[in-house]
Amino acid sequence: MTNANVIELFQERPALSNDEDFIALLEEGDECIYYVRNYIAQAEFIVVSEQVLQRLPSKLRPITNVFLPGHFFALKQYTSQIQDYVLKSGQMAHYYYLFNAPIKTLFES
Repeated sequence: MTNANVIELFQERPALSNDEDFIALLEEGDECIYYVRNYIAQAEFIVVSEQVLQRLPSKLRPITNVFLPGHFFALKQYTSQIQDYVLKSGQMAHYYYLFNAPIKTLFES
């Protein structure tokens, strides 16, 4: 699988194992942002589509489509789009279950 195909994993909403959870933060055409949390590995990361990656300034782009927590800030420009999407898609309860904080604070640290 290539980096560009990572997003394809989520197109059918696959059943994740019991130790993982995810939320679609943004799905607008070819622009997709997914947050994934693995409870056993105590790891979290954000996977983005190639289109999201290319819209970022080059100095903020990782080598792959995966952002680790220390680099979540690079996606701050998407805060308002994410807030709109989460509200309109009815995922606010799931968002608060995962983060217990307002969307505007997701990319601040």
